[in-house]
Amino acid sequence: MSRRERGAAAVEFAIVLPVLFLVIAGIVDFGRAFYTQIELSNAAREGARTAVVLPLGSTPAPSTEVAARVSAALPGITDATVTPTYCPSTNGASSRATVVVSRPFQWIVLGPAMRIIGGSLANGTISATGVMQCGG
Repeated sequence: MSRRERGAAAVEFAIVLPVLFLVIAGIVDFGRAFYTQIELSNAAREGARTAVVLPLGSTPAPSTEVAARVSAALPGITDATVTPTYCPSTNGASSRATVVVSRPFQWIVLGPAMRIIGGSLANGTISATGVMQCGG
């Protein structure tokens, strides 16, 4: 391999390396987003189960109990917002308890990389909804 060919290989590597880094970083960032979505979905389902079995006048308050159950299902995540809707006092065939769990999400690598090239990938909120049938 001549000296000239080695220089060409170094230039090609310098061109390909940032693209390869962005692809790997994108895989990691999207993996984090999907993991967060799955965790929030599981926590919302657990919260909905709790909202179905708690009567409205129970002590501690149902919202405290649902939030505690959701927090237990989200280890290490402290900034989640829980919005429960409970079963009505008269259980009908179509009544449902709903729990929405959301949290902010920040793109660690892709957001800044997009800003460098003039694009935008806004940080946002990831949310999940858990729904359970009341009385059955």
